[in-house]
Amino acid sequence: MEAEKKEIEIKLRSSQACIREGYQLYTGNFRKIFRATWWAAIVFAVITAVAQGMPVLISPTLLVPALVLGVVAVVAWFVAAKWRLRKQQVLKPIALRGGIWMRHFGKLTLVSMVCLFIVAILTLLTSLPAVILITANWQSQIGMLNGDASGMPDNVKWLSLGAFAIAGFIQAYVWLTMVLPLYLAKISISVQDKEKEDFNKKTI
Repeated sequence: MEAEKKEIEIKLRSSQACIREGYQLYTGNFRKIFRATWWAAIVFAVITAVAQGMPVLISPTLLVPALVLGVVAVVAWFVAAKWRLRKQQVLKPIALRGGIWMRHFGKLTLVSMVCLFIVAILTLLTSLPAVILITANWQSQIGMLNGDASGMPDNVKWLSLGAFAIAGFIQAYVWLTMVLPLYLAKISISVQDKEKEDFNKKTI
């Protein structure tokens, strides 16, 4: 409860501190984040369920459109979630001058890569039931092409879509773990740039 009331400090942080404190803030404020974004997470879950179901339940030739739809869903989820978090004042606007990103490219890349690695591991763990269903559906379709019986229950499509949607809802909040570490990195860059600007003014 204490962590949920704690304000995000505007201060300089290392890349490691951005990652560590970002995840701590995410877990400490999860209830507030969930209340602000649950409806967008449901929309994301439905879209990802459709994307996963296209090549599995309809035709393997739809794999590329499904991947495109999945990428669009992730981007739209980030946009919607960040908008809601700003509206609920979980995240406050941080203004950065143009071109400053390139000077801190290494820090942003490090934070992003570590967060993506964590997301990949968590996504793998949370999507195991969906992966099992995908494998079972593909094996059934291959068997049917060879003249074998389906061997899958009649309601397998709805069970699969339900599993994909549940996995997608969980993965929405797995993806969202990237937001606060990158937000703290943005704060750190802003503070560092301001300190540098103030120092230059004093030395002139």
